[in-house]
Amino acid sequence: MIKIVKSNERHLVDTESSQSYWLFSYADYLDMKNTHFGDLKVFNDDTLLAGKAFKPESVDNKEIITIILEGELTHEDSTGAKEVLKAGDVQVMSAGEGISFSGMNLTDKDTRLCRMWINPLRENMAPTSNKKNFDVMSQKNELVHVAGQGYPGALKIRANVTVSIAKLEKGQMFDLLTDIARYVFIYVIEGELDVCGEKLEIYDQARINQNEPLIIKAESDSFFILVDATGKY
Repeated sequence: MIKIVKSNERHLVDTESSQSYWLFSYADYLDMKNTHFGDLKVFNDDTLLAGKAFKPESVDNKEIITIILEGELTHEDSTGAKEVLKAGDVQVMSAGEGISFSGMNLTDKDTRLCRMWINPLRENMAPTSNKKNFDVMSQKNELVHVAGQGYPGALKIRANVTVSIAKLEKGQMFDLLTDIARYVFIYVIEGELDVCGEKLEIYDQARINQNEPLIIKAESDSFFILVDATGKY
């Protein structure tokens, strides 16, 4: 199965402080046919306006992965972490028994980020927070694993899930093995992709659950996020 979800099908939440596109049913956006894909529960494409802040949140028993695409985010959470996340930074918060966090844009430019929530393998563990910068520009045409288990350099998460990013030049391609037990999610940040013969344009997403090899080809210079998850559809 390959399901393509076009950019105009995303749910827009537009406030005085941010513009957010929600790819799955979340908070007051209710769509029982779009609650998750495998263990991927939330995927939001957020723009936080200059000088504004997100509403503080409290979450438990989720792995929370944030990828900063542009600008800066001043982050604080209940583990004691106080840090500035910049473009190229990836942050993993393991909410465990509960974590509270806030994010502010203290600059004069907008900040763009993607944030996802993932079901953990074990619940009610102690919360943790870690970050790392990934220079994807120096690793063009490679699938860069930024969060997961068993990959050198990747931030550790408490889930059977791998989050990767890639900058593919036009004409370059990946041929990845997958099977029916995996749920592969692709979100296009820049450019255009051909995924197993299906065309994805900017801000489109693919949801893939199949035994056949996964072939991803860049139709133009492209940047995308790939989530390889387990769970149930």
